[in-house]
Amino acid sequence: MIQISIASPCNNSGKTSLLLSILSTFPKLFSAAKFTTIHSEGQFCPVGNTGCPCHQLEGDFLLCEDLTVLGQSETDTGKMVQAGAQKVLWGVARPEGYPALVKQLKNVVLNQSVNLLTEGNSVLKHLRPDLLLFVVNSSTAWKLRKKDSDYLMEIADFIIINRFSSSTTNQKELEPELNQTLRLYKKKQIKGEWLKPLDQWKDRTLFKGIHSLISNSKHE
Repeated sequence: MIQISIASPCNNSGKTSLLLSILSTFPKLFSAAKFTTIHSEGQFCPVGNTGCPCHQLEGDFLLCEDLTVLGQSETDTGKMVQAGAQKVLWGVARPEGYPALVKQLKNVVLNQSVNLLTEGNSVLKHLRPDLLLFVVNSSTAWKLRKKDSDYLMEIADFIIINRFSSSTTNQKELEPELNQTLRLYKKKQIKGEWLKPLDQWKDRTLFKGIHSLISNSKHE
Protein backbone atom coordinates (compact mmCIF):
# COMPACT_ATOMS: atom_id res chain seq x y z
CA MET A 1 0.00 0.00 0.00
CA ILE A 2 1.29 3.46 -0.95
CA GLN A 3 0.27 6.82 0.48
CA ILE A 4 1.03 9.98 -1.52
CA SER A 5 -0.02 13.37 -0.18
CA ILE A 6 -0.26 16.74 -1.92
CA ALA A 7 -0.04 19.98 0.06
CA SER A 8 0.30 23.67 -0.83
CA PRO A 9 0.74 27.13 0.72
CA CYS A 10 -2.74 28.30 -0.30
CA ASN A 11 -5.79 27.54 -2.42
CA ASN A 12 -5.55 27.62 -6.22
CA SER A 13 -1.97 26.35 -6.19
CA GLY A 14 -2.65 23.31 -8.36
CA LYS A 15 -3.12 20.47 -5.85
CA THR A 16 -6.15 18.98 -7.57
CA SER A 17 -4.60 19.32 -11.03
CA LEU A 18 -1.53 17.40 -9.89
CA LEU A 19 -3.67 14.75 -8.24
CA LEU A 20 -5.66 14.33 -11.45
CA SER A 21 -2.46 14.01 -13.45
CA ILE A 22 -1.28 11.20 -11.18
CA LEU A 23 -4.64 9.43 -11.30
CA SER A 24 -4.84 9.58 -15.09
CA THR A 25 -1.28 8.29 -15.42
CA PHE A 26 -1.93 5.40 -13.02
CA PRO A 27 -5.66 4.67 -13.50
CA LYS A 28 -7.41 2.44 -10.95
CA LEU A 29 -4.24 2.10 -8.88
CA PHE A 30 -5.15 4.79 -6.33
CA SER A 31 -8.08 5.90 -4.25
CA ALA A 32 -8.28 9.66 -3.66
CA ALA A 33 -9.26 11.64 -0.58
CA LYS A 34 -9.80 15.39 -0.45
CA PHE A 35 -9.71 17.15 2.94
CA THR A 36 -11.35 20.44 3.90
CA THR A 37 -10.86 22.10 7.28
CA ILE A 38 -13.70 24.08 8.81
CA HIS A 39 -12.33 26.75 11.15
CA SER A 40 -15.56 28.62 11.91
CA GLU A 41 -19.33 28.43 11.55
CA GLY A 42 -20.55 29.81 8.24
CA GLN A 43 -17.12 29.45 6.66
CA PHE A 44 -17.02 29.93 2.91
CA CYS A 45 -17.58 26.65 1.13
CA PRO A 46 -14.94 26.01 -1.56
CA VAL A 47 -17.56 24.38 -3.76
CA GLY A 48 -20.50 26.68 -3.09
CA ASN A 49 -22.86 23.73 -3.22
CA THR A 50 -25.35 23.25 -0.38
CA GLY A 51 -25.25 19.51 -1.06
CA CYS A 52 -21.53 19.21 -0.39
CA PRO A 53 -20.07 17.69 2.80
CA CYS A 54 -19.28 21.13 4.26
CA HIS A 55 -23.00 21.69 4.76
CA GLN A 56 -23.57 18.20 6.14
CA LEU A 57 -21.07 18.56 9.00
CA GLU A 58 -22.87 18.28 12.34
CA GLY A 59 -20.09 17.12 14.68
CA ASP A 60 -16.34 17.57 14.48
CA PHE A 61 -15.81 15.58 11.28
CA LEU A 62 -17.46 13.84 8.36
CA LEU A 63 -16.07 11.39 5.82
CA CYS A 64 -18.27 11.47 2.75
CA GLU A 65 -18.39 8.38 0.52
CA ASP A 66 -21.63 9.23 -1.29
CA LEU A 67 -20.92 8.98 -5.01
CA THR A 68 -24.06 10.96 -5.87
CA VAL A 69 -22.39 13.92 -4.12
CA LEU A 70 -18.77 13.21 -5.00
CA GLY A 71 -19.35 12.11 -8.59
CA GLN A 72 -20.81 15.39 -9.87
CA SER A 73 -18.84 16.11 -13.03
CA GLU A 74 -18.17 19.81 -12.38
CA THR A 75 -16.59 19.23 -8.95
CA ASP A 76 -13.02 18.35 -7.99
CA THR A 77 -14.12 14.99 -6.63
CA GLY A 78 -16.13 14.28 -9.78
CA LYS A 79 -13.01 14.91 -11.83
CA MET A 80 -11.15 12.45 -9.61
CA VAL A 81 -13.73 9.80 -10.41
CA GLN A 82 -13.39 10.53 -14.13
CA ALA A 83 -9.58 10.48 -13.94
CA GLY A 84 -9.57 6.90 -12.72
CA ALA A 85 -9.69 6.92 -8.92
CA GLN A 86 -10.59 3.52 -7.51
CA LYS A 87 -12.57 5.19 -4.72
CA VAL A 88 -13.12 8.87 -3.87
CA LEU A 89 -13.70 10.28 -0.41
CA TRP A 90 -14.07 13.78 1.00
CA GLY A 91 -13.11 14.41 4.60
CA VAL A 92 -14.44 17.55 6.26
CA ALA A 93 -13.34 18.37 9.79
CA ARG A 94 -12.82 21.00 12.39
CA PRO A 95 -9.15 21.03 13.53
CA GLU A 96 -9.98 18.97 16.61
CA GLY A 97 -11.85 16.41 14.50
CA TYR A 98 -8.89 15.18 12.46
CA PRO A 99 -7.74 12.33 14.75
CA ALA A 100 -11.18 10.68 14.57
CA LEU A 101 -11.47 11.43 10.85
CA VAL A 102 -8.13 9.77 10.07
CA LYS A 103 -9.09 6.75 12.19
CA GLN A 104 -12.26 6.33 10.12
CA LEU A 105 -10.31 6.86 6.90
CA LYS A 106 -7.97 4.02 7.86
CA ASN A 107 -10.92 1.74 8.49
CA VAL A 108 -12.40 2.57 5.09
CA VAL A 109 -9.31 2.63 2.89
CA LEU A 110 -5.95 2.02 4.49
CA ASN A 111 -6.76 -1.34 6.05
CA GLN A 112 -7.90 -2.57 2.64
CA SER A 113 -4.37 -2.24 1.25
CA VAL A 114 -5.51 0.36 -1.28
CA ASN A 115 -3.01 2.93 -2.57
CA LEU A 116 -4.12 6.38 -1.47
CA LEU A 117 -3.69 9.92 -2.79
CA THR A 118 -4.61 12.73 -0.40
CA GLU A 119 -5.09 16.45 -0.96
CA GLY A 120 -4.82 18.87 1.95
CA ASN A 121 -2.45 20.21 4.59
CA SER A 122 -4.12 19.72 7.97
CA VAL A 123 -4.47 15.96 7.63
CA LEU A 124 -0.68 15.62 7.45
CA LYS A 125 -0.45 16.18 11.19
CA HIS A 126 -2.11 12.78 11.59
CA LEU A 127 -1.26 10.88 8.40
CA ARG A 128 2.31 10.17 7.29
CA PRO A 129 2.68 9.61 3.53
CA ASP A 130 5.33 7.63 1.71
CA LEU A 131 5.72 10.56 -0.67
CA LEU A 132 4.93 14.20 0.12
CA LEU A 133 4.46 16.63 -2.76
CA PHE A 134 4.28 20.39 -2.15
CA VAL A 135 2.73 22.46 -4.96
CA VAL A 136 3.31 26.18 -5.40
CA ASN A 137 1.77 28.53 -7.94
CA SER A 138 4.18 30.96 -9.57
CA SER A 139 2.12 33.96 -8.46
CA THR A 140 1.66 32.85 -4.83
CA ALA A 141 2.07 35.76 -2.40
CA TRP A 142 4.41 33.97 -0.01
CA LYS A 143 3.64 36.32 2.89
CA LEU A 144 0.04 35.05 2.77
CA ARG A 145 1.01 31.37 2.99
CA LYS A 146 -0.52 28.95 5.49
CA LYS A 147 1.32 28.60 8.79
CA ASP A 148 2.55 25.08 8.05
CA SER A 149 3.92 25.92 4.59
CA ASP A 150 7.57 26.38 5.55
CA TYR A 151 7.64 23.11 7.47
CA LEU A 152 5.87 21.14 4.74
CA MET A 153 8.16 22.59 2.08
CA GLU A 154 11.17 21.54 4.14
CA ILE A 155 10.02 17.92 4.61
CA ALA A 156 8.47 17.48 1.15
CA ASP A 157 10.07 14.93 -1.15
CA PHE A 158 9.39 17.11 -4.18
CA ILE A 159 8.30 20.71 -4.71
CA ILE A 160 6.20 21.05 -7.85
CA ILE A 161 6.28 24.49 -9.46
CA ASN A 162 3.07 25.44 -11.22
CA ARG A 163 4.10 28.19 -13.64
CA PHE A 164 1.06 27.82 -15.85
CA SER A 165 -1.97 30.08 -15.84
CA SER A 166 -5.28 29.17 -17.47
CA SER A 167 -3.73 30.18 -20.77
CA THR A 168 -1.59 27.53 -22.45
CA THR A 169 0.83 30.18 -23.72
CA ASN A 170 1.16 32.40 -20.66
CA GLN A 171 3.84 31.45 -18.14
CA LYS A 172 4.18 33.52 -14.99
CA GLU A 173 7.34 34.59 -13.23
CA LEU A 174 7.79 33.47 -9.65
CA GLU A 175 6.76 35.94 -6.96
CA PRO A 176 10.06 37.36 -5.57
CA GLU A 177 9.70 36.23 -1.94
CA LEU A 178 8.66 32.75 -3.06
CA ASN A 179 11.56 32.59 -5.49
CA GLN A 180 13.97 33.46 -2.67
CA THR A 181 12.55 30.66 -0.50
CA LEU A 182 12.72 28.13 -3.31
CA ARG A 183 16.45 28.72 -3.70
CA LEU A 184 16.87 26.67 -0.53
CA TYR A 185 15.33 23.61 -2.19
CA LYS A 186 16.67 23.58 -5.74
CA LYS A 187 17.50 19.86 -5.78
CA LYS A 188 13.92 18.71 -5.20
CA GLN A 189 12.09 21.13 -7.50
CA ILE A 190 10.12 19.92 -10.52
CA LYS A 191 8.51 22.13 -13.16
CA GLY A 192 4.91 21.00 -13.53
CA GLU A 193 3.18 20.61 -16.88
CA TRP A 194 -0.44 20.63 -15.83
CA LEU A 195 -1.88 20.14 -19.32
CA LYS A 196 -0.04 16.84 -19.84
CA PRO A 197 -0.19 13.43 -18.14
CA LEU A 198 2.56 12.94 -15.59
CA ASP A 199 4.46 10.46 -17.75
CA GLN A 200 4.68 13.07 -20.54
CA TRP A 201 6.32 15.83 -18.48
CA LYS A 202 9.81 16.85 -19.63
CA ASP A 203 11.02 16.19 -16.11
CA ARG A 204 10.09 12.56 -15.49
CA THR A 205 11.50 12.46 -11.95
CA LEU A 206 8.10 12.39 -10.26
CA PHE A 207 6.70 9.79 -12.66
CA LYS A 208 9.70 7.54 -12.08
CA GLY A 209 9.45 8.01 -8.32
CA ILE A 210 5.79 7.01 -8.16
CA HIS A 211 6.30 4.16 -10.62
CA SER A 212 9.13 2.86 -8.42
CA LEU A 213 6.95 3.03 -5.30
CA ILE A 214 4.21 1.05 -7.04
CA SER A 215 6.65 -1.58 -8.33
CA ASN A 216 8.30 -2.02 -4.94
CA SER A 217 4.97 -2.34 -3.14
CA LYS A 218 3.93 -5.18 -5.44
CA HIS A 219 7.00 -7.14 -4.39
CA GLU A 220 6.56 -6.68 -0.66
